Amino acid sequence: MTKEPRTDTRDRILEAACKLFREKGMDGVNVRELADAAAVNKGLLHYYFKSKEAILQEVVVHEIEGFYHALNVLLQEPGSLHDKVPALVNSYFQLLERSPGLPAFILFEMQRDPAVLSRTTVPASLQQVVDAVEPELKRARVPQERASGVHFVLDVVGLCAFTFGTVQGLSKLMKFTKAQRAAFLEARKVHIIALIRQGLKP
Repeated sequence: MTKEPRTDTRDRILEAACKLFREKGMDGVNVRELADAAAVNKGLLHYYFKSKEAILQEVVVHEIEGFYHALNVLLQEPGSLHDKVPALVNSYFQLLERSPGLPAFILFEMQRDPAVLSRTTVPASLQQVVDAVEPELKRARVPQERASGVHFVLDVVGLCAFTFGTVQGLSKLMKFTKAQRAAFLEARKVHIIALIRQGLKP
């Protein structure tokens, strides 16, 4: 009987984890559920990953990588940065709609261990985005104090992440229905796009 390649089993665990985390949130999944969803026993799951947190960390890196890759693809397309802003914001909103607990987890992990992402491929991916943005900012003749690719990315990520980090509590506070919550997020997206575009003016 042929043994299943290690990478196949590992990838299957990560795929199952990604699906469960999206469906139930970062805290709503236990190791037993992960093992069952990946069709492995708990012992095999722990063979590949020391803890649920280790799986979660890898899923988070995968999600961030996917986001930065999408940004890079968008930035390489023809058109001005001003015209690309809606697609950039939409891309991050889509990621956060799939994984709304992502910003909170990243912040928690970075507070616990500030170097946590520096040991992954995320810094290189972020640098690619920054390198793609900065020439666009120069072409737009943005003033020097606003011509930083890092600040541009942080503005997009920060505004979107804070929205999703607070929308659940805000929905309770404002007694939003499901439809009102969706309408608020759509209006917030339009607002963020307008703010980012405002910062691109000479």
